[in-house]
Amino acid sequence: MDFQLRKRRYGPTVHLTPIGELDLKTKGALDEVQTSLDGVAVVVCDMRHLTFMDVTGLHGLTASVHRLNARGVAFFAYNWQPQPRRLMDLVDGLHPRAGRNGNRHGPTQLLRDSLRGAVAAACVAGAARALQNTPRPAGPPPG
Repeated sequence: MDFQLRKRRYGPTVHLTPIGELDLKTKGALDEVQTSLDGVAVVVCDMRHLTFMDVTGLHGLTASVHRLNARGVAFFAYNWQPQPRRLMDLVDGLHPRAGRNGNRHGPTQLLRDSLRGAVAAACVAGAARALQNTPRPAGPPPG
């Protein structure tokens, strides 16, 4: 199956949908899309149609996401299929800093960050800022 990378832009957000097999022959498509992401704040990637990914495809994808991260662009992927997920688990399991289930602090961590987790973290951070900015009632007068 030929690889395709569909792209839709909604203001500062780009929605990508890879279709087919991401491997040595097709990982260049990730480099091509990088050049069209100026002014983008968030890239959301629906992995539902990514049926196969080999190690070179995974390397290309992680390198692409690291470049986005270095530019301050958030990346979120969802709907991972079983084969790409197993590959990520295997790669993370070989990494000495990977935690249980092979998904903490491993090479694929940026691919695994979820939008739901980012929203929860933002809510916690926002609540902490609100608490810091909340005026405190005056205590009893000294005396």
